[in-house]
Formats: sequence, C-alpha cells, structure tokens
Amino acid sequence: MTGKRTVIDSNGVRYELAERLGEGGQGVVYAVKGARLAVKLLTDRRPTRCEQMRNQLSHVRRLPLRDLALAKPLEMLRPPDAGYVMELVTGMVPIKTLLSPAKGEAPSTAWYFGTGGLRRRLLVLGRTASVLARLHGKGLAYADPSPANIFVSAASDFNEVRFIDTDNLRYESAPRSKGGVFTRFYGAPELVRGESGVNTLTDLHAFAVIAFQVLTATHPFIGDYVNDGEPEIEERALMGLVPWIEDADDDINRASFGVPRSWVLSKLLKKCFDRAFGAGRTDPAARPRAAEWAERLFDAAHATIACSDCGGTYYFNQPQCSWCDTDPPNFVLALFHLWDPELGPDGGLISKPDGDKLRHELCGHGAVTDGQTFKITRRLAFGPGVQVPDEPVIEATLDGNELRLKSVDGKAYRLLSAKGNRATEVGNRDQAMKLAAGQSSWRLHFGDKDQLHRVVSFDLRLGSTS
Repeated sequence: MTGKRTVIDSNGVRYELAERLGEGGQGVVYAVKGARLAVKLLTDRRPTRCEQMRNQLSHVRRLPLRDLALAKPLEMLRPPDAGYVMELVTGMVPIKTLLSPAKGEAPSTAWYFGTGGLRRRLLVLGRTASVLARLHGKGLAYADPSPANIFVSAASDFNEVRFIDTDNLRYESAPRSKGGVFTRFYGAPELVRGESGVNTLTDLHAFAVIAFQVLTATHPFIGDYVNDGEPEIEERALMGLVPWIEDADDDINRASFGVPRSWVLSKLLKKCFDRAFGAGRTDPAARPRAAEWAERLFDAAHATIACSDCGGTYYFNQPQCSWCDTDPPNFVLALFHLWDPELGPDGGLISKPDGDKLRHELCGHGAVTDGQTFKITRRLAFGPGVQVPDEPVIEATLDGNELRLKSVDGKAYRLLSAKGNRATEVGNRDQAMKLAAGQSSWRLHFGDKDQLHRVVSFDLRLGSTS
C-alpha cells in the first residue's frame, strides 16, 4: 500500500490505514491510524464472499469468547473494499518477529536475546497454547493459526498474547467440506492434500510449527534435503510426504542451520514435537493437545536460569550456559509436590527406605537465579485447572544464600520448617530464609493442612565458582 488509504465501515465511519501488520490465508491486516483498531482487507472481493464474511462475523459475535484473548470483530467495510474492522491492543506485534530476524539477516544470538531469549519464548508460547486450549475446550477451531495472526507484546520483557483475524472461527461439530483456508507452511498435511477440512487437529499442527520456529528459527519440515531440492520436494514436505528434520528413524531431511535443538528443547518438549511431526504427520489424532503443550512449555520456562555473563536464559540441567559456555550461577530450585495429610504428619514427603525417591512425583518446579525474582503463579501453586493460571501468587528473590518470599495476591501462606516443629507465614512483607546446599529448606504450603494441596521446598544449587 502506497500513500494514504482510507476505508469506510457499514456505519459510515472512516478509517485511515497505517502500517501493514501481517498477511494470512485470506487477506492483509493493517493498523488503523490513531485508534486501537485494525482492518482486515480480503483478497477475494466477490459479493458472494463478502456476504459469506458478513454471515460469519454475525456468527462469531454470538460465540462465547468474552474470556479469551481474541480480537473482537466489529464492523464490515463498505464496497468497494471487502473486509472488516477489529479490536487491536496497542504495543503488540505479530509473533513472526520471534521466528526470524528482519529480511536479509541471518538468525544470531543478538537477535534471539533481543527478542526475549529462550525463557520469554517459552512463556509466550505457553500463553498461546493456553488460549488455543480454552478455545478448543469450547468446541471451537481457530482454523488458520499463523505467525501473522497471533500477536505478542512488542516489549521483550512482557509476554501478553492475543489472537486476531477471528473470522474463521467455527464449531468443531459444524459440517465442513474438505480443504479450507490455511497459510502456506502452516497448513496441516491433510489440509494441503485436500483430504480434510479445518478442525482442532489442524490447529494443533499449525501451532506446533509456529512453536518449533519460535524456539529454533527453523521450519520442522524444511531441512537441507528440502532446502536444496526442487520446488516439488518442498510441496511434498508440506503434504507430509517427507520426514521432519529431527525424525528419529530417517535422517534424510536433517537441518544444518537454526538454533541447536538441544539448547532450546527440553526432553519433554522434544517428545511433544516428535509426536506432532513424527506420528502426527500421518495420524492427526497423535498430535499433542493444546493443554499439554501449555503445560510442557510453562514447565520448560520455569526450568530456565539466567547466565551471569551473557544474560541469556538456558535450562538449569545444562553444565554450562548454552550460549557462551559460562559456568552456572548460584540458583534455587523450587520443587512442588502434593501434600497428603492422610499419609501422616510429613504429608507423604519422606524418603522411601530403599532410596530417596519421594512418594509423590514432582508436580512442578521453578528456578530462581541469584539476583533475580521468580514468580510462583497460580498454575504452580494450585494446579493447571485454576482460573487466571498466570496470575502471580508469591515472588521469590535470591540474594546469595538468602531467599526472600513475599505474597503478591493479598493472602498469607503457611511456611513450616523441614521438621514441621516451627511455623510462620508469608504475607505482603518479605520473609527471609537462609539456605544451605544439600540441606532441607522450609516448606511453603498452598492449602489447608487437613486437605490435599501443593507444597514447595527450596533447594540451593551452588554454581561452579562458589
């Protein structure tokens, strides 16, 4: 678009279009100058298509979407333009800015860090998966997830997510023909082959592709074999007829570029991607569901620590910083377990006689780097099924071997010594505790002592230079 361009909606309101925000399978999205709005201009301007869109927007307005991070469609445009006006939150950019640097630039550590690094990417993807999970939980398919219609905070220290371009939303149970609108490189193989309509399973493929690209700066099906081959090989790959770049049984399409997968994919995330692009390439039902993606991504984000030298974030189980090989700093590992009062005064958290494995498996973890603050969310404190799971409950700050805890939700939480013979509480003022490596810490409880609930203890891990 060159020069000023204005459009008019069905009520006669005029909008001046500003920067181009993205392009999807059906049209182009522009910001509106001077307003928290965006306009989608359809590529297909036939009267029948405009009437289809009008009916679809009427349908979307009736859907139960008020509690979801979705941009609400507002009004249709008047001819000769075809499209609609939608809400837009300011200070957000398409998630494609996390997939690759500006055109002509190669992915670099500076670019990866400048767009938030590993931890921020995991948190943004976790929130994206959560929105998709809640949408699917209502029986709805988004239909065309792409890097152009999922928006994230422009500032790299914020992690808000919002889906725009909601004109394709539909009930999973609604009748649908084979094929459908999708964005190239993100359409599920069965969509590209014309064997299926859009549904929640095709959503899952698109999300998995976006997630893999955000983390690795590499498309899961565009490896060296496809990149160096004829155009028809690329088409075969998008149809699901070529192994993915990390296929466990066939290495024909390995990728020699992108961020090393071992740096950015936790073991559980790697298993999810294996299912999404391995078995899920030919069997859509094998793809991990959105709720599972959310849990795995948040778990991975909570397992990262910050390098004391380069500032990059990496998994705490790595012997050195993945980005600069600096030895790890001091950090505290927060370990969440279930406390079961029926198993005795220790809640079932004692060691077994034949080893040190806890009776209850770990149900969450977090890492607190020296000099930084870690937020214990409602998801960690009470489980994934809570309302507002990303809301912080406790802030934990590590300073040397002293951990300071403070409640940020207005409630007080019980803090018991490891032996249970001393008690205090964590409220809205800092509660400090001294930690020693290899010694049990006080336990913070997130529930009534007579009820099943989560409890967290803090394990000090000393860096190599301590």
